[in-house]
Amino acid sequence: MKVTFIFIVFCLFAEGMFGSPIPILYGTEDFFKKEDPSLFKEEKKNKKDKIPIIWGGSSLTQEERVVNGFPVKVFILGGGAYIMHKSIKLSAREIEIIGEEALLGNLKGQVIVEDFQNGVTLTATKGIYDKVAGTVSLENQPVLTQKKDGKVVRIKCQSIVRYLEETKTILAGKVAVTSEEFQVFGEDAVFSEKEDRIDLKGEPFLFSENRFLIGQTLSYFVKEGSIQLDGDATIYQVSYENKKDKEKDTVTKERVITQFSGKTLTHLNKGKETVTSMNGDAFMYRKNSEFKANLLESRKNNKEIKATGNVSYLDKENGYRMEGGLLFYDKEKGYSYLTESPKIVFLNKKDLIERGFLTSVFIERFDEKNETVARGDVIVETQSAKATGEFGTYYEKKDELVLEGNPTLVRDTTKISAGKIILYPKSDKALLTDGLKVIPNGEKK
Repeated sequence: MKVTFIFIVFCLFAEGMFGSPIPILYGTEDFFKKEDPSLFKEEKKNKKDKIPIIWGGSSLTQEERVVNGFPVKVFILGGGAYIMHKSIKLSAREIEIIGEEALLGNLKGQVIVEDFQNGVTLTATKGIYDKVAGTVSLENQPVLTQKKDGKVVRIKCQSIVRYLEETKTILAGKVAVTSEEFQVFGEDAVFSEKEDRIDLKGEPFLFSENRFLIGQTLSYFVKEGSIQLDGDATIYQVSYENKKDKEKDTVTKERVITQFSGKTLTHLNKGKETVTSMNGDAFMYRKNSEFKANLLESRKNNKEIKATGNVSYLDKENGYRMEGGLLFYDKEKGYSYLTESPKIVFLNKKDLIERGFLTSVFIERFDEKNETVARGDVIVETQSAKATGEFGTYYEKKDELVLEGNPTLVRDTTKISAGKIILYPKSDKALLTDGLKVIPNGEKK
């Protein structure tokens, strides 16, 4: 009787010491390997409100275990086993629950975590639930699926840690994000549902229809389908564009490859409209043209382009380069507008060597006519002459520049005015018509 009485007293004493909260256990390799000493201490002053936990299953086995030298109750649930962490449901083929407060749960086989409020479901074959940390850790190629606002995003990786209170997920090892619009691949990622954002590191790359993107870090905004790519960002894009043959009067589809690079790339979806911008040493390359600027913005699948800051557009096919502070290009209309100290540099088509240049207040170009119009304080310099006027039209096919509006021409020491001056910048020729007049040195016109 004395032995029995002493044993009962010891059990009551032990229960008083270790009843609540139940300490974290090392357990088997299925549990956390590192010990959290804070869970061994019960400090009523700092104690947080308990998270209500509901757990159950179609079968229950209870046993006593000694882990880390402490006796604990272990509940083994089977057949539809589940744990409810507030509104989040964790289910598996079998769940081992450590202690009545379910501080730890070892989930085995067909693991499913359902966050109904955020439309997120996680699946795996193995998981560990930590009530105090508010996390569930999943291994063995887990999958996260989000269904929200009619869009579905699926993420695969090697391991997942889901922070249940913060609606944040840490994904590690060969992350693959798949949506209706994109496929993104990286090494590690953080998914925050509150910000609707996935951040990937480790030089991630992205695939979409006829497009490939790569950089050092990538942020993907799920709901909008928008992207921000930082660190040597590059886009490779394939498009099929109409090419007109004026001699045969036919139109054929031409395969065009575009390379778009810079420091930071942002792709925004605004309803049906998309805006792709490259900031910092922006550079767009095509077989017959090159675009450079501090900032390049592309809309409507490169049909509208706006460039600002140190703008340079090289047209290799027509042999000229446009420079300035601001350029706007509408491909559908075949119209370019250049301002802020605009300049056209005339180039030899064969070797692209400079043969002269033109400056004015602003410059317009019309693709269909292969014509460039300069307005206001027009200055033209060729290899041997300098001409000025108020209005100039450059006919690219003929390499002919018609200068009007009280034009003057200076060659050697001779200054001449005329009603119209026609220059051929690349061949360094000039033709003056309509009221020629030689202006003596020092005389103002």
